[in-house]
Amino acid sequence: MNKYFNFKYSRQFLGIFIVFMGSPLIFFFKEVLGFGGGSTFTIVSLILGLALMVSPKELFRVFYKPFLPSYRLAFTYLFVVLINFFFINPFYGYSANSSVFIRDLVNYLSIFTFFILLLGVSNEVKDYFLPIVVFLTFFGSICLIYSMATNANFIIGQRASVVFGDGTTTASGNPHVYARNAFAGVFSSYVMLKNRNTFWKLFSLVNMIFSIIVLVLTQARSILLGFFFTVAIFLYYNISAKSAKIAFKNIFKLQNIFVIAIFLSGVSYFISTQDRLVSIINLYYDSFNVTFTKALLTAAGMEDEKTIDYSALGRVNTFTEFKKVLLETPWELIMGKGYRFLYMDIPILETWIDCGIIAFLSFALMNWVIFREALRAIKDGTNPLTTFLGYFYMCYFVTLFTGGEPYGIAYWFVFCVMIRFLGINYLQRNSNPLQRKKQHISPEITS
Repeated sequence: MNKYFNFKYSRQFLGIFIVFMGSPLIFFFKEVLGFGGGSTFTIVSLILGLALMVSPKELFRVFYKPFLPSYRLAFTYLFVVLINFFFINPFYGYSANSSVFIRDLVNYLSIFTFFILLLGVSNEVKDYFLPIVVFLTFFGSICLIYSMATNANFIIGQRASVVFGDGTTTASGNPHVYARNAFAGVFSSYVMLKNRNTFWKLFSLVNMIFSIIVLVLTQARSILLGFFFTVAIFLYYNISAKSAKIAFKNIFKLQNIFVIAIFLSGVSYFISTQDRLVSIINLYYDSFNVTFTKALLTAAGMEDEKTIDYSALGRVNTFTEFKKVLLETPWELIMGKGYRFLYMDIPILETWIDCGIIAFLSFALMNWVIFREALRAIKDGTNPLTTFLGYFYMCYFVTLFTGGEPYGIAYWFVFCVMIRFLGINYLQRNSNPLQRKKQHISPEITS
């Protein structure tokens, strides 16, 4: 059997990928290539992903235990949210906006269906998922660059994204999904670099560099913040004083200095002959610097008409509303003011003002448990699947405080994967057949 391919497990993880990481590809096929109209193609893609996860012989017969601490907290949170969704719902009522009500109902059904199917996916997918993630994140980045190159309305320096509609409204795209795709590309490629296959090592290195470029082009501040946060965690667990000292000594070996000098000379010469490239780099640097400065000034209340950042201002205003409730009518935060009462773009607080203290505590504790297990997976680094998921979750952990809504499937599809695979024990393959090891695996429950 090929070390990197097994039809059943590769098919199942492809289905998982389409559901929880497939948005960049779905947007590209929908908006650039014209597949499907409205949400039709998205729904078809979701159904395809769920169908690929199914193993007919094991469907509803074999289940694997998720990580119970995060599972119980997630169940508590969703139970409270659904009570609010059906009975304490000032946003929808029962007739004001039935189409949006149905949309959210379908979203919750999708979340539960995805999680149930995840429970039927074997732990063995951990050995076959990496090539899928590395290749498809690379393909997602290629799709973004192609969209930029073929969009006559795209202006060098603006945020890179696959735009919606005919492309005339360039701000209508969603750069965050491509930034997350690039984020996943960087860390999946890093994990893939540890294997011995030369082709995959080279491909992973190319994907890592390409993903970093795309991450910069999207200018998604929250994802970039998550990236730097994750890199800091990586350095903390992987760089010791001893290893740093050894690396420092190696840099100043004569042959290494010579190689570095040649490399830097080549880079300097190339840049000196590429005025267009230099101007593009400066343009993106200036654009990012301006938007980041505006966000800081707006958050600090020091903005004026020229430096205002409307995205950050929206969070400041909604936080002011939350603070008003907290200081003037704090008892309303016990039960919450109702489903989707206030869109804050700060998920960790929005769930509190909408659905009350129980929802807030269960949501916060669930993410703390997942965060703790993600750190453990990164530190151990023994399981490629959990190592990748540990790094990938950090992107979402940061955005809990910077953007999105706590009810969205963009969050909950990811939470489902984390609850299913992070924190459980896995069967570890024994490279030495003469050495006996105690085997641990997430318990299989057969009906």
